[in-house]
Amino acid sequence: MTRYLERRGKLPRQGDEQREDAPEPELLALIAAASVQSQGALAPDSPPPMARLGRRRPARPPPIPGSLCCEDEGFSLHAQVLVPAGERERLEHLCRYVARPAIATTRLALAADGRVVYGLRRHWRDGTSAVSFDPLTFIERLAALVPRPRVHQHTYHGVLAPAAAYRDLIVPASHAGLAASGVPTAGAAEGCPTPPRRPSTRRATWAELLKRVFAIDALECPHCRGRRKLIALISDGPVVRRILDHLGLPAEPPRLAPARVSEQLAFGAS
Repeated sequence: MTRYLERRGKLPRQGDEQREDAPEPELLALIAAASVQSQGALAPDSPPPMARLGRRRPARPPPIPGSLCCEDEGFSLHAQVLVPAGERERLEHLCRYVARPAIATTRLALAADGRVVYGLRRHWRDGTSAVSFDPLTFIERLAALVPRPRVHQHTYHGVLAPAAAYRDLIVPASHAGLAASGVPTAGAAEGCPTPPRRPSTRRATWAELLKRVFAIDALECPHCRGRRKLIALISDGPVVRRILDHLGLPAEPPRLAPARVSEQLAFGAS
């Protein structure tokens, strides 16, 4: 992990301090490295960029990690969450947790001295209830969270990797597509499955996407439970409006509700 962070510029390489011809790292790499080390990148000679607030107490010993959990050198791995098939509410809760924003604006405040104070949802083991940043360091921390262009945010390993030979045996695929492509699914040698050839990929239809995301089968008739078939598609706007007006249906799309407006802090102009 340390070598990986050094290659990505998150940590300085060993021995780079003595090299005069070492290339100057880019700005985002400097900001990310300073964020990991709790330092300031753009104003290194300024006062402490981050301060802890709250009633300090002796640090409690770290909790003993449970099953399928581990902590090592500041990194934690939690692989105990399991969502059984069909548990849509638990799956939505997990997706909301993974896709939550980096900071909560409701816990963000501006102190009288101009520093940015961010309250913690739970106190740390040493009693810290909030952290304080100078404005420049706070902008640095936000910039460190911005992903670099063309960098994958999700990486799959093992049988779920893109080039894994057994991926097609794990990832669900339509039986019609496998049968049409003639993909073998198992071999007779010692009862082990044979790595299948990857079938030709196809784009999922809008009905399949609706069913996958919202669990709504748009091609199922609500009256007879039969399957609907697409007979014709009209994309000409004036013709569509005349048909809807003739049927007594609204010809204009519903008005979109405005996005929720979150309270923005009024930072002083510099």
